[in-house]
Amino acid sequence: MIYTLTLNPAIDRIVETETFNLGITNKVLNEYEVLGGKGINVSVMLKNLGCETAVLGWMGQDSKLEFLKYLTAKNINSNFVEVSGKVRVNLKIKNLTTKQETELNGLGFQVSQPDVTKIIEVVKTNVKANDCLIISGSVPQGCPRDLYAMIAKHCAENNIMFVVDSTKEILLLTLSYHPFLIKPNLEELNELFQTNYQFKEEKNIINLGQRLITMGAQNVLISNGKEGSILVTDKNIYQVNSAHGQLVNSVGAGDSMVAGFIGTYLKHHAFDQALVYSASAGAATAFTKGIAENTEVKKLLGQIKINVIK
Repeated sequence: MIYTLTLNPAIDRIVETETFNLGITNKVLNEYEVLGGKGINVSVMLKNLGCETAVLGWMGQDSKLEFLKYLTAKNINSNFVEVSGKVRVNLKIKNLTTKQETELNGLGFQVSQPDVTKIIEVVKTNVKANDCLIISGSVPQGCPRDLYAMIAKHCAENNIMFVVDSTKEILLLTLSYHPFLIKPNLEELNELFQTNYQFKEEKNIINLGQRLITMGAQNVLISNGKEGSILVTDKNIYQVNSAHGQLVNSVGAGDSMVAGFIGTYLKHHAFDQALVYSASAGAATAFTKGIAENTEVKKLLGQIKINVIK
């Protein structure tokens, strides 16, 4: 079973404009909402790809019914620890003329120590040896910065494969427990090392990936949208292109990459196949309003090429 952990679920409100300028009134052409949070997005894509998955996490009481309805419709089981309040609302402003996206991420609910104790217990009760746990996203207000590290320690001690897709010190604190995969995008990678590399500076990007391997990660998947991705392992380096298509909404694209990679790797135990599905799933989601269906992913498989550069 592949479990996902979402500690900071969200409602992504996407607003499309022809132009977007600060300090004046801007006209909205279209708007829609997508329920999610990174782990939830991963589970939706996993389910679409035919994998067994379940969602764990915190959930605001005022938003629970909406999320349960969404997951039930997807035939995805969940086990949430309820906390008071609503989930955060993230505003994504998409300028259709410049193709730029501006994000304003909300605060959402706040958690307390009893909530922390409960979520750790939910993980320990549900996730067992030989399962996989994908730990994704940010943490809410009140959450200790080392909670992911505590969960990673439990996984490492109980033969549970785990993946971490988060940022900054929250990610770094998990590395000593050797996550099977971490997936920083280029912006997050630069933030980790206080650098400012472009994706075309391949040697520098690979060097940072290798540093993360030295720090404890088993495999590092670095992505940068239409420029593709690079997988750094302890033995090889893989370069992956991105499929061609019209960007509709980038929300969930990185999460779909994680789902495509892990879901395929657990079936075939081959990095090249995992990378093809990872790139296809990420692109397919970027080309649609929500998380892409399996049929949309399969249409892009033939566009993906893998280059082993070491």
